[in-house]
Amino acid sequence: MKTIAAISTTRLLWACGLVAACSLALSSANAQSVAPRIRSEASNAAMATLPNSLHPLAQAKFDAGRVPSDTRLDGVTIVFNRTAAQELDLQALISAQQNPSSPLYHQWLTPEQFAARFGMADADLAKVQSWLEQQGFAINSVGRSKGAIHFSGTTRQVEQAFQTEMHYYKINGVQHFAPSTNLSIPAAIAPTVLAVENLDTFRPKSHAISVNKANTRLKKNFTQAATGYVFFAPADIALAYDVSLSDQPRRSHKGSDTLPRT
Repeated sequence: MKTIAAISTTRLLWACGLVAACSLALSSANAQSVAPRIRSEASNAAMATLPNSLHPLAQAKFDAGRVPSDTRLDGVTIVFNRTAAQELDLQALISAQQNPSSPLYHQWLTPEQFAARFGMADADLAKVQSWLEQQGFAINSVGRSKGAIHFSGTTRQVEQAFQTEMHYYKINGVQHFAPSTNLSIPAAIAPTVLAVENLDTFRPKSHAISVNKANTRLKKNFTQAATGYVFFAPADIALAYDVSLSDQPRRSHKGSDTLPRT
């Protein structure tokens, strides 16, 4: 009996040690940080053009004049790209998370875990933030996933920082504003920047069409690029939150069948 008890105790200690080791490895993996990518301080002395930063509708034929220099622009965002290695790693993770046979199936990441693996290094964020503050911008926040910096300022500050002019554009009777040229950003940070967003008021419009003689239009239930609002179907909710939705219909107070509510 003593021998059996000793063996059982040994196995228990071994199992506990294995669990502890795995937990430590997981904690270490979650705590890992990405390597810095920005090698020098951001400076206006060396600037680079940010490709595709001119809106296609910001055309001279629609120009309606300059935006006043003291106009307040809130919620401007610098969005950072991922390295090729990060992108490959992310796509592999997404695939594994959707594969029922994978140990990573539905093992979602917190924003902090995502940041440690796919975000920008803290040192890089600090350099970009420092440059923005030097231009007079107020930093609103840094994304929890460390993929963006949100800031605010005036039209004058935007024009000076990004070497452009902010103009009004009138199209079909509606007035918008946007930069009149491609933006310029410090060459030191250019390889890491995907876009500078929310510097224009051009927004996607619904392409809903008439569906009957009463000219009733389709309801605009979709994921909105402009606002970021996401609309879920029941199956989407079940997958995103890893829950089971009942297939049994509910009865309304009138006795008719209704779909399950989510």
